[in-house]
Amino acid sequence: MKTIAMLLFTLIMGKGCSGNSADLALAKITYTAQSRGVNKVIIIQNKNITVESGRGKEATIATATISEGDWSELARKFEKMDLEKIETYADPSQERFYDGAAIANLTVEYNGKTYRSKDFDHGNPPNELKAIVDQIFSLISEK
Repeated sequence: MKTIAMLLFTLIMGKGCSGNSADLALAKITYTAQSRGVNKVIIIQNKNITVESGRGKEATIATATISEGDWSELARKFEKMDLEKIETYADPSQERFYDGAAIANLTVEYNGKTYRSKDFDHGNPPNELKAIVDQIFSLISEK
């Protein structure tokens, strides 16, 4: 009996500790894009997405629930992210330096830590973040 209990305990503990897959349900993802003419903040948390566009009196805020299928797809892409390396990813273009693109970044709050990417051009994220950024923008009607 002790052998069976020990075997079950080992299997349960092994399954619970295996892999480095991150749980999207415990995370808050924030994408921001800002310039003189652009102010966009997208927040994903607890199967909800909030999009803030504009500034001041012209600002709009929209909130929606993410469908199960979209949430599952986003979770798969989130699990593939290496949060420890997010701040090291190189930006593929520098149009933001001469007002050719808004300045964007991706921030992930997870397990009490905050991971923030380097700034990059809105619409052209680092290759390592492209899949999740594209998935985020597929959840909203405008890009």
